[in-house]
Amino acid sequence: MIATPDVTVCTNEQHAELLRHARLGRLFELMEWVDQGKPTLCPDFERPRCRNSLIHEALERGNHSMVRVLWERAWQREWEIESLISTAIRERDAACCEIAKYLLKQGLPLGRSSACSIFETHDDELILMAMEQGLNVRGPDGFADALSTTGHSKHLLRLFRELRGRFPDLDKEGLVALRETVEKGKLRAAALLTWAGVDPLFAFPNDPYDEEEYNNENGYLTSALDELRIDEKTREMLKALKVEMTVDVWFRFFGEAGWLRPESLPEVYHWIRNADQVLLAHPENAAKMATKILCHFSSWGDEWRIKTRQAEQLKACEYLASLGVPFLVMDHESDLRSIRRSCGNVKNTEALVRLFWMIHERGDGEQRGRLKELVQTPKMQSLVRQYDPFLLRDLGLGPKHLAKVTVTKKDRPWHIDTYKVIFPFEKPPKVKPEPPAPVRPLYVPPPPQPEPRRGYWNKWSHFHR
Repeated sequence: MIATPDVTVCTNEQHAELLRHARLGRLFELMEWVDQGKPTLCPDFERPRCRNSLIHEALERGNHSMVRVLWERAWQREWEIESLISTAIRERDAACCEIAKYLLKQGLPLGRSSACSIFETHDDELILMAMEQGLNVRGPDGFADALSTTGHSKHLLRLFRELRGRFPDLDKEGLVALRETVEKGKLRAAALLTWAGVDPLFAFPNDPYDEEEYNNENGYLTSALDELRIDEKTREMLKALKVEMTVDVWFRFFGEAGWLRPESLPEVYHWIRNADQVLLAHPENAAKMATKILCHFSSWGDEWRIKTRQAEQLKACEYLASLGVPFLVMDHESDLRSIRRSCGNVKNTEALVRLFWMIHERGDGEQRGRLKELVQTPKMQSLVRQYDPFLLRDLGLGPKHLAKVTVTKKDRPWHIDTYKVIFPFEKPPKVKPEPPAPVRPLYVPPPPQPEPRRGYWNKWSHFHR
């Protein structure tokens, strides 16, 4: 019961005796104290703490009967009641959970109890009672954090499936949890969340707890699939998420491999059937992917690593250009500057000029116009002039005297009729896992030792063998 101003306050000696009864579990002595009409309200401390509260002492020891007697027949201050349920839930004990359910039925507020602490109890009745009283399951200490703390327990996932229709905020927390698990590469957790009904393709803001950004349709949205990176577990994670290898999904990973991990391009290329036909059937997606690769000729890392990565990127771009994939399709002028800056980082300049030549030969008039705009700077013209000066003339950028020169096949370094483009996407052979090493025994007995040869003592006290 909440104390009123006219309630008698215990003295320090009386309060110490009451605390002693609670610590020792003396229920009948405490009931006799109350029946005699003695005061039970604790003094007004300058710094109220749980250890100064009589009902908190009974609660921390899981004494349900004593808590019930004190709540129904004794007096408490407001600061004791505000943190009573949060203290019971923090103990994470079966007896304390029963006490918390009793106090909730009496109408006590949840106080500072977080959704994470309540879900960690794995008590269905307590969780449902708290949610019906308005428990906020969202936030950094919400349901997603509870899933991560408990190792994505099946108990909480079962509750999620049962309660998500009644409490829509659980759906948002499930999306947050799935995106975090995919980012950390947790296969089992991702499979369980997908089983529970979380959509890996649903996109939402990076900050899911900003309601304005969440309701903004024009904001930057990411899904759980967008957090998936290409590594050894990518295919396994896709199976765990039950994501079909559609054309859009394949373009997303193929484009990412082209600018982020070009060494994985041969593997990703074979994730879909008839990849060449898919590239030609979807020119817009292919153009975006090719432009992204051109913008990211990497210039970071060791020297040998840069050359290897750029060589794989250039081979892939040359093959795509030979198929007829549109290149240099840019949405903004900044894309042109990014491509020009990226091309300036290429170590093998001959392969880069050969790529420009392939783009010119296989492209249409619009593509040649975009290529002309790309190489019209003095630095790019000087680069092209080293290996194929007649390419500048074909683009209308060379000196005037080249326009009058008759070009033969011998004058050109490459010829579209005889040049064979290398297929850079040969599927790497599967490496058989090495057999496990034999189990080493815990104890190896030592080899048997030969018996020592007997000796004797002679008469001069010398030992002989």
